[in-house]
Amino acid sequence: MNTSAARIIWLRRPPVLIDTSSAFVPGCTEGEIADAWDTLKSANPRLVDGACWHVVAVSRNGYGGASIHVGRTTYRMGAVRRVVATGFIGLGVKAVSHWNGLVLLGRRSEACASYPGCWEFAPGGSAEPGEDPRDSIARELVEECGIPVAKPPRAVAMLFDPLVRNWEIVHEIALSHPPEHPPNWEYSELSLARLEALPEPTSEVTQTMANMSEIARRVLSR
Repeated sequence: MNTSAARIIWLRRPPVLIDTSSAFVPGCTEGEIADAWDTLKSANPRLVDGACWHVVAVSRNGYGGASIHVGRTTYRMGAVRRVVATGFIGLGVKAVSHWNGLVLLGRRSEACASYPGCWEFAPGGSAEPGEDPRDSIARELVEECGIPVAKPPRAVAMLFDPLVRNWEIVHEIALSHPPEHPPNWEYSELSLARLEALPEPTSEVTQTMANMSEIARRVLSR
């Protein structure tokens, strides 16, 4: 599987998730994972474990979409990967959410495991087993930003985040109203901004979505 940050798969239709029914085998011991998870939980007791996908392979499927082969594992495998080498590659959902030509940004809490204190296109989260990724990103919008979607999210692209080691399904979301206060701890601030004047610092994957890949620009030009 090519995990290059420059690899973008443009989507004309939602990607297809294929459950390989194979359990994820980490590249370290269960004891190392448990110790690292306990350390993270001590620093941030609000962390919750749960089911998630490990990405086995990604390929174009010839129908204007992509096939994502996945196996079931738990969130802690991804949370601890910056401490111990689990070998986990996650499946995330992101969005370019917009309102009157402006994009929605969230500043990640300092308690977040990845990109703490950085601004990113909001919302973002994990694709969960048993849930359509479009439903996942709509749920994240409510949970992280307190805003319902104005119409169903549309998958527009996939890209690989080499720092977090996630494949991300990026969606377009039309907001039903502008943001107010962040409803939970994951974002410390929410803001609407012009694409040409994003707040600093921004996460690397946000810079990729805004500049290198032009994903955000394509969404706003529709």
